Amino acid sequence: MTTDLAGIGAAFVDPARRTAAGKRLLDPQAGSPPLSFVLDLARRLPALGLKTAPGIPHHLLPEGSEAQWISVGGDVVEAGLWFGLTARDGVRRAALVLPADGDETSTPAEVTDVGLTDPDVGPVGAVLYEPDGAVIRSGLVGQVAVAVEGRLVDRSIAYVTSERVVRTPLARAYRVDDVFPFQLKTLRTWLRDRHVGRLTIKKRGTAVEPEQLRRQLRLSGDAEATIVLTRVAGRQSVLVVRPLG
Repeated sequence: MTTDLAGIGAAFVDPARRTAAGKRLLDPQAGSPPLSFVLDLARRLPALGLKTAPGIPHHLLPEGSEAQWISVGGDVVEAGLWFGLTARDGVRRAALVLPADGDETSTPAEVTDVGLTDPDVGPVGAVLYEPDGAVIRSGLVGQVAVAVEGRLVDRSIAYVTSERVVRTPLARAYRVDDVFPFQLKTLRTWLRDRHVGRLTIKKRGTAVEPEQLRRQLRLSGDAEATIVLTRVAGRQSVLVVRPLG
């Protein structure tokens, strides 16, 4: 690149990240301009920012950059790569959690990979925490475990459990009422005995399709419940939970 950058101290690049057919591109090298163009700019400018896809794989993160995932009101909206003066010393990955517009009950929060350690894995406790999407995308679920003095329910699943209720913008908390192995007959009986007719189904780490399962359960009654279908220590399980706050 031969562009004259004299007098320019910083730049922010927002590449086009869709194909002609409208498909999203996760590889920053496939954007327009491509990552190679941005890296050349980063070598020539003191400070540089790049907007990229939230789904960017971690192995594509450039050396020397800080990657930051951002969520607003629980939805992951974007990710940014920061170079030079805009990148913080020692930070490779970060998650910034912002409240929804007009939400005066929540406060912004951020976690980084500084001091990150692998969390323990253990049995489901009294509280289940569902980390914010930006925390999950950034691979910083372990920081939630530290914040709530908890552990993972499974090494490969982004659910944290604890005995304590800790108010944190980084995760949504649920009171755990019951835990049992996933079997259709067992779950159907549990719901029927409690007259559950309205069911919220959350899932992670399972191939079960919620709408298909809902039809198989043949729900009837006027009570409501929330279940989480996930793996606990490698075993397909049902967690019956209630949202807290």
